[in-house]
Amino acid sequence: MNRQQQLTFCKICTHRKNDFERGIVCGLTNELADFEFECPSYEKDPNLSARSFGSMHSQGTHLHTASGTKRFINYLIDYLFIIGLGALVGGVLGLVLNHFAPDKLYLLLDDNKMKDYALGAILLFVYYVFFEGFTGRTIGKFFTKTKVVMENGDKPTFTDIVIRSLCRMIPFEAFSFLGKDAIGWHDTLSKTRVVEMED
Repeated sequence: MNRQQQLTFCKICTHRKNDFERGIVCGLTNELADFEFECPSYEKDPNLSARSFGSMHSQGTHLHTASGTKRFINYLIDYLFIIGLGALVGGVLGLVLNHFAPDKLYLLLDDNKMKDYALGAILLFVYYVFFEGFTGRTIGKFFTKTKVVMENGDKPTFTDIVIRSLCRMIPFEAFSFLGKDAIGWHDTLSKTRVVEMED
């Protein structure tokens, strides 16, 4: 039995695990399939079929984590868009207050670091939940051709993305992906990874 034939079983087995270098491996042995006719550990996942496992794994595709350079580019592009979003929201609020409550305009000019941090955190949260929740990619990830997946290669649920986005609020978290493995705290805590897209 060749690799492709073995994968028809592995892709829908409850013990499947994605290795970002080798592709689908057995979660029990951490090795590639080596059975000839049938796997003694095979347990079909009732929630999956070989077709529904996802296009990323249709040919046993290896998933490669995005490099530190791409992660940094993602961060810079997304940060610029969040700043732009903040300016847009501030401008709209200013127009609304100027029209309906001009005596409250001072609220936008008030130099309050806690308020600024809270508003920035809300914008960051909304930005990442919206883009990663609906597309698995932020604007930065569209530019670098990367996307968010679960550790096993599956598509993240909306809840996974919310957890991932909340983890971004941890102080200094933005620099945690700059290590040699380019995996940040928001990746490990939410059990997600940023991977290269297939061409």
